[in-house]
Amino acid sequence: MPRIEKSGYRRYWELKEHVGFNPDGSKKSVEGFRDMLTGQFHAPKGGWSGRPPELPSGDREPIITDKYKHNYDNILWER
Repeated sequence: MPRIEKSGYRRYWELKEHVGFNPDGSKKSVEGFRDMLTGQFHAPKGGWSGRPPELPSGDREPIITDKYKHNYDNILWER
C-alpha cells in the first residue's frame, strides 16, 4: 500500500464530504479540505477555491549538495 503524504502542501487533501440528501433524494456534499494529520475537515466558503487553515508557506531552507553545486557550474548556458 502506498504511503499517504502528510507533510507540506499534501497535508490537506481536497475532498467532498457527504452532509445529507437533497429533497429529490440526491446526495448533498460540501467541497473542503481534510487535514491528514488530525483528520479534521475544513470547508471554506469558496469550497476548493478557498484555502485550508494554516497552509504551510513553503519557505523551506533549500537543500544544496556539493554534487548540485558542481553540476550547476558545468551547465553550458545559451548565449
